[in-house]
Amino acid sequence: MKRVLFLILICFSFISSTYALECSAKEKVKLTSNATKITASYEFKTDENGESYFLITAYNIDENTFLSYTDEYGRIQSLVNLNHVDPSFKDYNTESVFRYQFDIYVTGSEGCVSKVRTFTLIKPKKNPYYVSMDECKFEKMKDYYYCKEWISSDFKVDNETIIKNIRAEFNKTTTVVSVDNSNDKTDLVTFLDLYKQYRLYILIGLGIGIVLDIIYIYLSYKKIKDAEF
Repeated sequence: MKRVLFLILICFSFISSTYALECSAKEKVKLTSNATKITASYEFKTDENGESYFLITAYNIDENTFLSYTDEYGRIQSLVNLNHVDPSFKDYNTESVFRYQFDIYVTGSEGCVSKVRTFTLIKPKKNPYYVSMDECKFEKMKDYYYCKEWISSDFKVDNETIIKNIRAEFNKTTTVVSVDNSNDKTDLVTFLDLYKQYRLYILIGLGIGIVLDIIYIYLSYKKIKDAEF
């Protein structure tokens, strides 16, 4: 518990002050190896009020370690593992990309503290064209570059070009289906036209076939009766 309180104190006074004792090179090597497993990830969620946010969580932080980072408003923040629970925070900004840089600080022997590693986590944003373009709502468009729900960087082309490309891609896939359907309809129309043209001959042929069947059945029946007598 004393160790945790010490870490919290460092977090609030921050590490850049001369207050903290820097660890030796040998101690840094040991501390760095212990920090290699520390990671962070984000998860998209919705709160009880229906607002969307990113839950950002850090993993594998022990009682000797804390993370320092600067949020989107320029404020320095810290993450500390309390009661063996992975620390996390909420980010309600889903409309802009942000690169979180996490600095890992570890306390060594005799209370020394060192920054041993830095890693980044890119928080994506909701693609505005996924929201505004009806074409992007179709299943066939979900993997198209400009229609993906989440993006990690802004597009490099102008708005007019993006809209034009989305509509062109949508119409291209729709045209293929349309051509196939038109071929099926053409085959059906051709068959109906042939039937109308030769309907009389078809009916005569069917009538003759029915009459011949009746005659065959009658003769077969008569032959059986004659054989009985």
